[in-house]
Amino acid sequence: MKNIQCTIAYCGTHYFGFQKTKMGPSIEEELEKALEKILRHPVKIQAASRTDRGVHAEGQVINFLADEQWNLSKLRESMRGVLPKDISPLELKWASENFHPTLDNRGKEYHYHLCNSSVQLPFHREFSWHFHLPLEIEKMRHGAKLLEGTHDFSAFTCLKVEDGVRRVERIEIELLPEKRIQIRVLGDNFLYKMVRTIVGTLVYVGCGKIGLEDVKKILESKQRAKAGMTAPAHGLCLKKVFY
Repeated sequence: MKNIQCTIAYCGTHYFGFQKTKMGPSIEEELEKALEKILRHPVKIQAASRTDRGVHAEGQVINFLADEQWNLSKLRESMRGVLPKDISPLELKWASENFHPTLDNRGKEYHYHLCNSSVQLPFHREFSWHFHLPLEIEKMRHGAKLLEGTHDFSAFTCLKVEDGVRRVERIEIELLPEKRIQIRVLGDNFLYKMVRTIVGTLVYVGCGKIGLEDVKKILESKQRAKAGMTAPAHGLCLKKVFY
């Protein structure tokens, strides 16, 4: 048996997150069922990120074991034929026996999309947060700069953590057509719901609910109640995992 690294994309709308749960369908469960049907042996996958319910991915990375006799192109096509249409394997390649998608990754890139118009086009509804209040983009960009670098991000997670220090390499805010906004967040590691809370905090800065002068105070407070709301899951996409 050899280790296979697989990059997958999925629409998370109808799933209860990546990880298996008794609450409902998950990406992990669908992948393992499909692979077991194709490979005809039990399969246990590991993933770079356990995305939350409703979160999407374009570059999630998993691994699993299979016999080396498999042609990876044919295996990918078999997976596409068995998996639900909202989960798609993009690339498969042989990996070292010690490769682990979680432990070996060096960083992740997330994209968050908003619609800042009075009306959102229906085909964006499941992929962007409809926030209709006016936003000052330059204020949001200044706020983003204050969050870049190495900080204790304990105020940006709803879980109690012993070590909340993380490094955010870059936060970029781009205006898109149809009054949509894309927020790119790159970092080495993220706390639970940290990216969505960063987005919610920047949106609150943009609409005036949080002042720019308060962003550093939020970091220093280490208190979740001081930061902005957790942005809705459906606007978030795991874009890429770096190795």
